[in-house]
Amino acid sequence: MSDLLLPTQIDLLHVSAVILLIATFGIVVRRGFSDWLHAYRYQTIILAGIVALIGFITSIWELYIVSALTLGIKAIIIPKVLFYVTKKLDSPIKLEMNPYVSLRISVIASALLVAMSYFMVLQLPISSDETISVFLPVSFSLFFIGLFIIISRRKALSQIVGLLTIENGLFLFAVVVTHGFSLIIEIGLMADILVGVIVSSILLFRMSKTFDSIDIENLESLRDD
Repeated sequence: MSDLLLPTQIDLLHVSAVILLIATFGIVVRRGFSDWLHAYRYQTIILAGIVALIGFITSIWELYIVSALTLGIKAIIIPKVLFYVTKKLDSPIKLEMNPYVSLRISVIASALLVAMSYFMVLQLPISSDETISVFLPVSFSLFFIGLFIIISRRKALSQIVGLLTIENGLFLFAVVVTHGFSLIIEIGLMADILVGVIVSSILLFRMSKTFDSIDIENLESLRDD
């Protein structure tokens, strides 16, 4: 496909990939609950734009619908649900005050994960498809950074955002490699994600009411009991 792309289209692919990575780093450096959700929303909006761009380049009209669903469900509905949860939490602490890993180390670790992702892709026998060569390492980066967010944060809400970042990485991987699943499958996956967020929100409510906090270390008391 790369032979059919115009230089402007190739530039758009690279620029959008860089912007998506910058938005992902925005999640890493944030400490406030609302800041995490804003950063996730920006990341997802950019991801929806990338899906539409790939749809334009590949002339696959279904990707326009997938892009619209991504924008509506993952960039609008899911953040609204989580914003509602943060307003209703009993815990007065709205910041990640003592993460397991400091901000500076988090940024360095995330940069190393991005470098590792690009190195991994270089070792793979990928095709000459420009969309794959540009976005495959980015999808790996989102996956690993999301995993890092989960293991380096204390608050349950930040871990939910980490899980959603992993999902965005897997979603980008699927779109790039397969140029979109069946539309029915895509709709089903979106519904599953929405249900998962709603269930996680209910658990956050219960955790906040039980422990007056959403620090996951409080869950260790359940294991001890």
